[in-house]
Amino acid sequence: MIKFYEGHGRTLAKVISWRVLLTISHILNGFFATGNWVVGFQIAGTAAIINSFLFWIHERGWNIFQWNRNVSQNLIFSEGNTRSLSKIITWRILITGSNFLIPFILTGSLGSAVLFAGLATVINMFLFWSHERIWNFLKWKKTVKES
Repeated sequence: MIKFYEGHGRTLAKVISWRVLLTISHILNGFFATGNWVVGFQIAGTAAIINSFLFWIHERGWNIFQWNRNVSQNLIFSEGNTRSLSKIITWRILITGSNFLIPFILTGSLGSAVLFAGLATVINMFLFWSHERIWNFLKWKKTVKES
């Protein structure tokens, strides 16, 4: 049986690159939802801590499952589009609560929290898909082991 594995260094690099994208997105979404740049930065800062931890757990959890991973000469192994789509769905389920609670706690406004969570859901699904597909083409810290 073939086992596809991504090293912890790769996961950390993915957390960092994902966090950069999301911090920019959260600042802008926070501003659009509240009209206040300071709140946008507060949301982004709080989310950077909480959601980075959630992303790490999500990535390490998906590393356990071998579904829709294939040997690839040029890439060590590749992940199919349906795997990326499935990761988007599980990520959205995990992160939607955080994307609602952080702005709600910081602003006390139900409307701002709903608007932020809605913006984050739509925009970040596209960002997540793009991030996953780009990382799929990088060989760094990918291994294939026979068991």
